[in-house]
Amino acid sequence: MKDATEKIFSAEDTVIVTLYPESENQTDDGKVFWYNDGDEIKINRQQFLTSLERSGFRKYYIGRDYMFVRVEDNIVKEVGTVQIKDYITSYIKGFGDESGETFDANIILGKVINQAPTLFSKNFLEFLPNLEDNFKRDTREESYIYFKNCFVKVTKDKYITYDYTQLDGLIWKKKIIAKNFTISDEESDFKTFILRICKGNLERFNSFMSAIGYLLLEYKDPAKAKAIIFMDEKIDDGSNGGCGKSLLGNALSQVRKSLRLGGKAFKFDRFSFQSYEPETNIIEFNDLSRSFPFEMLFTAITDNIAIEKKNQNEMIVPFEYSPKILLSTNYTIKGVDESTLRRQFVLEFTDYYNIKNSPEDEFRRRFFDDWDGKDWNSFYNFMIKCIQYHLKNGLVDYERKNLNTKKLVEATSEEFVDFMEDLEFGIKIDKKTLHQKFLEIYPDFKKLQQKTFTGWIKTYAKLKNLKYEDKKSGAERGFILSKIEDGRMDEQNSDSEGEGNIF
Repeated sequence: MKDATEKIFSAEDTVIVTLYPESENQTDDGKVFWYNDGDEIKINRQQFLTSLERSGFRKYYIGRDYMFVRVEDNIVKEVGTVQIKDYITSYIKGFGDESGETFDANIILGKVINQAPTLFSKNFLEFLPNLEDNFKRDTREESYIYFKNCFVKVTKDKYITYDYTQLDGLIWKKKIIAKNFTISDEESDFKTFILRICKGNLERFNSFMSAIGYLLLEYKDPAKAKAIIFMDEKIDDGSNGGCGKSLLGNALSQVRKSLRLGGKAFKFDRFSFQSYEPETNIIEFNDLSRSFPFEMLFTAITDNIAIEKKNQNEMIVPFEYSPKILLSTNYTIKGVDESTLRRQFVLEFTDYYNIKNSPEDEFRRRFFDDWDGKDWNSFYNFMIKCIQYHLKNGLVDYERKNLNTKKLVEATSEEFVDFMEDLEFGIKIDKKTLHQKFLEIYPDFKKLQQKTFTGWIKTYAKLKNLKYEDKKSGAERGFILSKIEDGRMDEQNSDSEGEGNIF
């Protein structure tokens, strides 16, 4: 046995095998992933992953799904396998010049191409380390806006610019606005545009500022989550337009990443939000139809959002990171129940701008398209001041002019609203008698049943801020409507002249 053992381990027959040979071209940065094996160059797959890792490549989880990303100087961008291939190709071609080493880059590249089905497969790249969720996010007290030359910290009292060397967290590259910014008190044409939408009423203007700031602030308070709704003030069939709703929606997208969806053609299904990206801050439903099912957005407004893209796993975006909801419509949102109303914050757009008087006519140029650097800078300063205003005041309410009347007409009928205007307050009224009287005046409603008519009366009371009381006496069924002395009435004319009207 001794002779056999000595023969097996004799020096002449022993071969030393190095599992991961060091490349002659190995550098301290650890990015070289090839080595010489005699006269042949080979790829070290483990070192290939290390090379990608040291170049900032990671995988980032969103719910149960993930994406590949690259981090450079705290700036994160999503990448696919094509971008990873591009990086490797450029790196190999440029390595010889940078290191001073002499080798044939085409041979290295050829080896990579031969192993591409493995090196660039999702299964293999999944071994990249995870990106820790250390993103810079807005808080209840602070908001951050990112520009090409600086980033801005906004608080309720001031806003300050900082160099990117002072950034202490990760940000998505798509959040960076590709324009320079400086703090300025120069008045913006866009501020004037908002003032004129409000016809100079400062109460309404302040409410607009607070809502703009709410949409631009990334922080979300679960107790105060709302959908912001842009709606025409004018009472008509909903066919009017051109009052500035789309232009304001476009303005918001110049500051924060916005996903605009066509409201009329939109359908709720598994893939409703498949165009969502991690840096999306606002989902805008533009130009809603009269029958848009607002209740389908309840969860998206106040809870997590489920995102499913075709051929990918579903991802759940937590409430605190999910986008805010913006809707624009020529109608009102259906529903007068508490679940619907408490999720809405409505801004009425006056008819100051219309098809005969557009912002382009008034300012003699197209917003955004015809702006120079000074225009953009004053615009961004105004939008930041809107964030600042919201941080200080929250969502600021105002006396809406026609919102409740429009809701009432759409929930009942114009004839019913006219009929109810002559009703006396504080006296008992028989339901059946009132129903019959309505049908006599408006015979076209002969199919309107008593139960529906009574429901209309209750809706009228709610939207007119009246107290409704059922009064029963034997077989008689009546009710009393009375005014609420200290209630807030939203039907006042907010455009009346006086204090706070600047035009």
